[in-house]
Amino acid sequence: MRTNKQTILFVLILLLSIFLRLFRLDEIPISLFGDEIDVGYQAWSLISTGRDYMGHTLPVYIQSLTEWRAPLLMYVVAPFIGILGPSTISVRLPVALLGIANILLLYFLSKHLFKSGKLALITSFLLAISPWHIHFSRAAFEVTLLLTLLLSGTLIFVKGKHFISLIPFTLTFYTYSTANIFTPLLVLCLYLINRPQINLKSDWLKFFPGFLLCLPIAYFILAGPASGRFAGISIFSDQKAIDTIITTRTEPWVIGSKVEQFFHNKPLLYLGTFAKNYLTAFSPDFLFLNGDPNFRHSIGGGFGELPLFFAPFLLIGIFHLFETRDKKESRLILLWLFLSPLASSLTQGGGNHATRLFVMLPAVIIASAVGFVYVANLLSAKIKGYLLGIIFVAISLIFVVSYFHQYSSHYKYLSTKNWHYGYEQTFSGLSMETVGNHNLYINNTYEPSLLKFLFFSKYPPQKFQQEFTGDQTVTSLIPNFDGFRLGSNLYFGAIQTGVSLDDFLNSGDIYIASQRMEIPGDQDWSKETPHAFSIPSITYDVFGQPLFTVIKKK
Repeated sequence: MRTNKQTILFVLILLLSIFLRLFRLDEIPISLFGDEIDVGYQAWSLISTGRDYMGHTLPVYIQSLTEWRAPLLMYVVAPFIGILGPSTISVRLPVALLGIANILLLYFLSKHLFKSGKLALITSFLLAISPWHIHFSRAAFEVTLLLTLLLSGTLIFVKGKHFISLIPFTLTFYTYSTANIFTPLLVLCLYLINRPQINLKSDWLKFFPGFLLCLPIAYFILAGPASGRFAGISIFSDQKAIDTIITTRTEPWVIGSKVEQFFHNKPLLYLGTFAKNYLTAFSPDFLFLNGDPNFRHSIGGGFGELPLFFAPFLLIGIFHLFETRDKKESRLILLWLFLSPLASSLTQGGGNHATRLFVMLPAVIIASAVGFVYVANLLSAKIKGYLLGIIFVAISLIFVVSYFHQYSSHYKYLSTKNWHYGYEQTFSGLSMETVGNHNLYINNTYEPSLLKFLFFSKYPPQKFQQEFTGDQTVTSLIPNFDGFRLGSNLYFGAIQTGVSLDDFLNSGDIYIASQRMEIPGDQDWSKETPHAFSIPSITYDVFGQPLFTVIKKK
């Protein structure tokens, strides 16, 4: 009877998870942002040409316009693009499904570790309503896939399939850079805690698939483009911090003092920055009150990465795990929790960076569930179990309704610039076939527009690979225009200061203008169209103000 009840409850939790991750997925967040569009166009290129859009055949590290990226999410999204075509849904749906899979995986992992169906239900429920997980399941963030692989590898390992677990663990290196540090630490902890009987002489062949999978990515991490990515964001390359040391040591009243070198130096700076980042990751401000200050990673409105009512359960859970640290499962969750911020703490702003800290989430959720079960057991003598459950579920549902109201009715519109709103509406109706032999000019000063145009106008990746020669701005690429060209008649950039569109454009040419660049103030050219032009379309922001105007010379 208890098993049937738990099954029903778990099904209800899954249904809630599905709703929170799939409802209006193409509208909330309001549009695809640049990195999501990059994932989508790379996936489309891979499924249609077998190459990334820069022309590399089945790459193990993918070259984008501005950086090199781990490739696995693009390969996961590619079949969805192939079936559904390039769209917001085809880019986000696979990540949302991975987010739902995470609920299942954490349920089975916690149930196996703690041998408790009740704790597993609480764990899955807490993850289902976690703002951190909901948000990162509704956009094409690589870390959702990373979490799926980490949970899969851990579950397989603790079930005794140690060599098979190396496959998902190795694949984490192809998802997101945090895995480069966290995955080896997690695997080491699993080995030390469980002490599996492994004979290297007889079992070396079982390591071979994992070894082969590691080889391609190892080059990119140690010597290739991935190493350059870390160098750009690490605390060791923070020039502002280094400049602070120089300024402090050269102030007039300390010039020449040898003591200053002892108190103000790079090792102390790096250690202090790392410690600050690490402690910030556990701060109430990040976890429960305000979340990541990047408005693309957190919805604001007084919502942190986790519900505030998780806080006491998390503290009690950590305390209880320490009390029972002689148990394997307690040691694993504690080590997972306290090792997970290490990678992020080595990066600038890593203390409250929700993406780089996403690997914390399973340990935080399980610890909170442990705390809840501990409190429930203490109170069970005074409060009937079902009454405590009703109170908890009621508080949780009030939170979920409040959170989703903020998410759908406020955050959706307040975050439009963070999610690059307006490009889909502007470009989806354009194609080079409609332009014909005339020229199409796209303003590239508001945000980089190339990939947004390629994806939303459905510009074939094979054609792009043949035509693309670079996206560096060239002064006076053609008379009176600074920018770059794609093909023979597609230009990205802007007309030069003092040049009028009427003088610049030829009859039949189209110019996509950015408000307050080519069109002054809040003028709406659809209402007062200059006599030389027609306005095929205009895109407004959520406040009804013109954002982009498609202008055609008569």
